[in-house]
Amino acid sequence: MRRYNAVTFGGHNWHMANTLTDPPFAANPPVKLNVNAKILGLVLAILAVIGAVFIGLLEGLISVFAFAGGFQLIWGLGVIVGLIAYILAAIGGFQMYNLNRDGKRLVIYGIALGLLGALISLIGNIVAYSGIYALGYSAAGAIVGFIFALIIYGILYYLVVISRFPGEAPVAPSYGGGYGGTPPPPPPSV
Repeated sequence: MRRYNAVTFGGHNWHMANTLTDPPFAANPPVKLNVNAKILGLVLAILAVIGAVFIGLLEGLISVFAFAGGFQLIWGLGVIVGLIAYILAAIGGFQMYNLNRDGKRLVIYGIALGLLGALISLIGNIVAYSGIYALGYSAAGAIVGFIFALIIYGILYYLVVISRFPGEAPVAPSYGGGYGGTPPPPPPSV
């Protein structure tokens, strides 16, 4: 089911689909997994709070105190964008856990902002470390870190998009008796 946002342009109401929150593959995903949106929301909310507290604050302190030059501002801007992403994802995750469907939208926007923050931090790292070869640091570490973040954010985005709330039709039909084993025998007839 595609949601449309009403946009007024030139006196006419245009209805546009939000491709980020409702991509074309959402109805028929290539990898069919039955992901419970309520449980995924709780897991994402907890991970986002942990990420905001530990990773966000730690990166923020490192970016502020790392160099006396002016390039740590770019790195710091990436950290601030990342913190906002963690906060959005945490709020959206808790909304998903409380069966609020708008939480998925907030988590997706948090993931997109997190990726943007990682890109800004990458640029700040490359610029800040570009003239310091005596420390043995190269830009390859920052690039590998960004590629790792891109993969993680892509997997999380895919899981959020294909997740279903209780009562919605599952993505893939379930066969068998659940999580392994054989189903219990039918009750005896009287």
